[in-house]
Amino acid sequence: MKRRDFLKTSATGICAAGIIPAGITNKTETRQKIESFRTLGRTGFKVSEIGFGAGFLNDPSVLNRALEIGINYIDTGEHYGNGQSEATIGEVIGRHDRKKIFITTKLNLSFGEEPTKDRLKSRFTKCLERMKTDYADCLMIHMTPDIIQVKHEDFHEAFKELKSDGKVRFLGLSNHGTEQSIYGFTPVKMEDVILAAAEDGRFDVALFVYNFLQKEQGEKIISKCKEKNIGVTLMKTNPVLVYERRMESIEQARQRGRDASESLQKMMDEYKNRLAEADEFKKKHGIKTNEEIRDAAIRFTLSNPDVHTVCPTIQNFDELNAFAALAGTKLSDIDESSLDNYSTNLGKYYCRHACGECEPACPKRVPINTIMRYNHYFDSQQREKQAMSKYAKLTFNNASECFDCDGVCERNCRHNVPVRAMMMYAHQNLSLG
Repeated sequence: MKRRDFLKTSATGICAAGIIPAGITNKTETRQKIESFRTLGRTGFKVSEIGFGAGFLNDPSVLNRALEIGINYIDTGEHYGNGQSEATIGEVIGRHDRKKIFITTKLNLSFGEEPTKDRLKSRFTKCLERMKTDYADCLMIHMTPDIIQVKHEDFHEAFKELKSDGKVRFLGLSNHGTEQSIYGFTPVKMEDVILAAAEDGRFDVALFVYNFLQKEQGEKIISKCKEKNIGVTLMKTNPVLVYERRMESIEQARQRGRDASESLQKMMDEYKNRLAEADEFKKKHGIKTNEEIRDAAIRFTLSNPDVHTVCPTIQNFDELNAFAALAGTKLSDIDESSLDNYSTNLGKYYCRHACGECEPACPKRVPINTIMRYNHYFDSQQREKQAMSKYAKLTFNNASECFDCDGVCERNCRHNVPVRAMMMYAHQNLSLG
């Protein structure tokens, strides 16, 4: 079947599976006011169920509108856009009542110079300057890669002094699984890091991965956070992938003379059959739009009363409209059926963020979690340049090692993810070779 014919005939299957094709946006109008709030653990702050993920924020009018309709939790970090996210917040924050907004920013302890107390305080002061505010509500250790950093003495000393000076109120951390950077490799699982932080007793807020396909670690963490009265904020709540984009990428590779491997082609052929099954589900249950599975995925996380706010990345008004409309809504029977159907038919093609199960078995120490996260940036968030740049900087083996491997990773994946094929696909996306 020709690519154009396949994409045309599979469009209904894409909608049925809940896969969001590139370029499709939600055209609903922004709701007038968000009225659903939850208490963010021991902070006592009432945060909106839908927070504002400001990782790629560069349009102040979008954030301004979000604050106008009642979103009051903003998640940012010092290196988001090399400070552009915080600078954009600074253009907006003065128009609103600062006391009614909860701002979390982050410092990464693995980037740049040795993170001494004075350097950390200086970096945080620059965060405040960019945001044009006297204080941040929460300061997080960004992408906390191991238990050692949970107890980083200089960071805690810096936080104490900043809090004493009234420049920060609460302490937090974020984590999305094993990590490889230019500064080294850390193999510690997400749950181990955040559970250690909960037992440490000094952390007030946590940011981590939880979604309908990645539940076990998240539910353990949420339970411990409830026990310790720690605020729960979530990322990567929508694991639905842009598979139409994958088909286009493979076709483009063929046109450049780079044929898909046998393993990868087998995966994509199987995927076509899965789409057909998803289409039958759509017809049976009357699912009409491709946004429904995305909405159901967010509602799933909010159906847990111990989740306090979900922080999707919001870059434009279409995304703001779509996510804001979910505040206060409930997970329906059809939503649950849709998620179950997606899990059955297409769940195996989602490499679980922060899982950490197959990576230790890799004989070549390929950083599977890190590479699959970069490919998620490339494939689902259309952050191609950043994803390719990060991939090029990997200091250990990359996914090219997977081409002649016998698939040890797949034998260690209890979710039956075709890891090797997906790693080869990631290499095809992220490299120029």
